[in-house]
Amino acid sequence: MRNFQIIQKRFTKSEAKVVQKEIRQASDITGYSLRELLRLKRVFKAYVSEKFAGACANFDFGGNWTELSAYIVLPDFRGRGIGKNLFSAAWADAENRRKNIYIVSRNLAMIKIFERSGVKIIKSFWQLPVAVKINILLFGISWYRIKDFIRKLPMKKSGKFIFGVKITHP
Repeated sequence: MRNFQIIQKRFTKSEAKVVQKEIRQASDITGYSLRELLRLKRVFKAYVSEKFAGACANFDFGGNWTELSAYIVLPDFRGRGIGKNLFSAAWADAENRRKNIYIVSRNLAMIKIFERSGVKIIKSFWQLPVAVKINILLFGISWYRIKDFIRKLPMKKSGKFIFGVKITHP
């Protein structure tokens, strides 16, 4: 029996701060500013006994695309299937809205989840669709992310970035 609840609702400021803190500590995730997290509209949040346990968001770009992003399960709640359910909720939302789906990670657990979802695995930035490449470049040119990238340089990484793409509505 599932002992958690998933709802779609924007982050509260306190939830966004928790997500931002977790992302800052993770070597494999590029950070979001607090303002960016609070502006995300399609956020799926997990709660265990009314305690915030994790989230996954769909970030729409390029008209027909969404990126499954801000994906995090808090350490005390890992290993309960929450991550898979958050991913499934965000995935279903993207499909219901007829969006092409883009995912990127170098976290091995996350890569296994999105490999099972039926995305096309792409190992090179240059093989990505043009809209996705533009989104990545625009996302990366904020001062917040540049500083976060530099701060995380000495941190141990899991491996190379792996991209997943599912084009359902060209």
